[in-house]
Amino acid sequence: MFLAELAPQARQVLEYLARNPGRRIHCTELVDKALGGPNESDPARRVAGVLSGMSKGHSNSGRRLPFYWWEAPEGSAGATYAVRPSVAAVFLAAQLGDA
Repeated sequence: MFLAELAPQARQVLEYLARNPGRRIHCTELVDKALGGPNESDPARRVAGVLSGMSKGHSNSGRRLPFYWWEAPEGSAGATYAVRPSVAAVFLAAQLGDA
């Protein structure tokens, strides 16, 4: 149900995170690899905006978001994101079932 309600770009980011389980991925990598490269907005804001496309699925599921995120250290820019391997396996299995 959660996957069906994701905005397309939010699904792309979640899929990229799931295919790289357990690894912290900086927002610039998500923009480059999952979202097709930079545009006029900064990577941190672009990823945050894209992830807001999970809000409907998140609220309807009644569960926590399937990823973790960490703010950039002081003096740096952009957050990092990760999905646990066990969570990645569930989402990848669900995506393969949808194909």
